[in-house]
Amino acid sequence: MRRKLKQFPEIVEADIDTTLQRATMEALPSFDQYVALAHALEEAGGAIQMFHPRYLLPQAHYASLGAPGRDPEALERLRQRLQAVPGVRSAIIDTDRWFINERGLEVGGAVVFAEPNPRLNIDLVRAAKKEGFIYEPKEHGHAADEHDEWSEMNHAFAGLCLVFLAAFGILQTALPRPPWFVKYGTVFVWLALFVFLFVRADRGAWPLGPMSWWESFQEWDTAQHRVGVSLILAIAVGDFLRVCRGWKVNPAFGRWGVAVIGLVGSGMLFTHLHSSLDPAHAKMVFRMNAQHLAMATCALLFAVSKFAWETWRVPRWAGQYLWLVFLGCLGLALNLYVE
Repeated sequence: MRRKLKQFPEIVEADIDTTLQRATMEALPSFDQYVALAHALEEAGGAIQMFHPRYLLPQAHYASLGAPGRDPEALERLRQRLQAVPGVRSAIIDTDRWFINERGLEVGGAVVFAEPNPRLNIDLVRAAKKEGFIYEPKEHGHAADEHDEWSEMNHAFAGLCLVFLAAFGILQTALPRPPWFVKYGTVFVWLALFVFLFVRADRGAWPLGPMSWWESFQEWDTAQHRVGVSLILAIAVGDFLRVCRGWKVNPAFGRWGVAVIGLVGSGMLFTHLHSSLDPAHAKMVFRMNAQHLAMATCALLFAVSKFAWETWRVPRWAGQYLWLVFLGCLGLALNLYVE
């Protein structure tokens, strides 16, 4: 069969699996001899019952560009750098319609025609950064909706887990002898949250995306997510030891440990602010940042109220529950998050 395929120079690669009775072939765009191919393979003792041709056409990818300053030579270097990215057929930069945004950056536009490549946006952003430009991909239509749904699902599930954690915490505190599902409820919730975020937190990074585990730490947002997931695993292990083996934490260590985790988490949320080169996205960016600030405030109040109760037993009327209330409020803020 492979000798017969040599009659078709447009077929540049073929993978034939006789066990699965499946074959995949890559051909040049000029190939159109499907009938001749079927007859040639029949002469070799094989058969093709069905064709599934798929054409890999370059797609247009739009982006905003930003820089403190620009000149024709810098734009040309940027164009060449973008065009050198694997899979890019051509890069076009609008050199005329630029403006200065509220951050004092000069902003323009670009369109890149490229073949399908899961690393395309990552490579384009890094290529532009080497030339001193910000490259901000624009998502349109279904791709933008899918991105929003993915992010909102992550926030909603994490928020639901925190609401359950707060509920289980209140029951564990209020009941003198809580049943087993309440006693171990927080452990199961922490583990569920860890597994979910470990897999879904960053779609462009391992284990779902093309970016490797170590490479993902070069991206600030992804690195923050990795640190947060690690903290969740540490808390889950500590909670299991507390419940299952009666592990007693040193009171001072417990107070300061929760305070540090709360302060680090709230600090990450206070600095996890979005921005956009496009003024049309200003309202969306403001809404997202306001939501992150609300989450950060809840996380900070959670840490402060927990530390105050463990250290000074204040406020006396409901101090043992107040920090759990703020944890539940953080969960609600996450659950109601919208892009």
